[in-house]
Amino acid sequence: MTSASSGGSLIGKIGSYLQIFTKDPSSTVFVPLAEAYRQIGLLDDALEAARIGTKMLPHFSPGFSTMGRILGQMGRLDEAMGAYAKALSIDRQSQAALVGLARLHLIRGERDQARKILKQAKGFHPLDEKIADMLIALDLPRPWSEIKQATLKQEPPLQKQTFSAESGEPILTATLAEVYLKQGLLDKAIKVYADILRLNPDNAAARARITQLEERLAVKDETPSTTQAVVSQTTVVEQGDDAFAESSETIADTAASESVPRDQSPMSVLQRWLTVIKQGRANV
Repeated sequence: MTSASSGGSLIGKIGSYLQIFTKDPSSTVFVPLAEAYRQIGLLDDALEAARIGTKMLPHFSPGFSTMGRILGQMGRLDEAMGAYAKALSIDRQSQAALVGLARLHLIRGERDQARKILKQAKGFHPLDEKIADMLIALDLPRPWSEIKQATLKQEPPLQKQTFSAESGEPILTATLAEVYLKQGLLDKAIKVYADILRLNPDNAAARARITQLEERLAVKDETPSTTQAVVSQTTVVEQGDDAFAESSETIADTAASESVPRDQSPMSVLQRWLTVIKQGRANV
């Protein structure tokens, strides 16, 4: 109920201020008009009123302080600081500009600068309760900052090495494993992932990756090398008649091991030998 009546009161004031402002654009009424707009959340209207007013009255410090407050609420901190600086260039003792500027420095985490400005403001306005309260709040101990510092001290320093058993950094170690994998070094990649798993037994990703790589390694070991077959055939051709008999035995053994019966007549065997030799010459 209080909020609704307050809003209605502000709207009524805005109507009155607008009438005055319309009749006399050079009136200082733009300051309470912009402030009323700001309080009900119409920040664009508030800023427009402040800009028109400060343009009409460029030497009126409260107008720039009001503009700084509006810009600060809009999150435009650099522009807000510029407005407060303009206000202080006109009136270096402006309470509104000094307090507003100190608040902006606090928002930006610049506590020392805010304290310096507030102490200067206190020198100009020693009885101002707002300034005194802000200084007291700044000087109160902050236990959460001590907790944060203690937490940072407990954290171990980051290791610069890509892989270190002491550091136990799973992300960097996994990266190294994948580098080994790209180089075709499956054994080394598996070993790195095994180290990760040793340091962190709950690392399901490392466990799954080890299984995948071990399966790939098993397939690689079981797959016959086509390169070796080609070399063997080429060697038979290059060695001539002496190797011919050895190659014949190999072909005969291979034919005998096949499940489908093959013609074992001398002519058929000779024909298969000639085919193997031609293939060997084609691959040379």
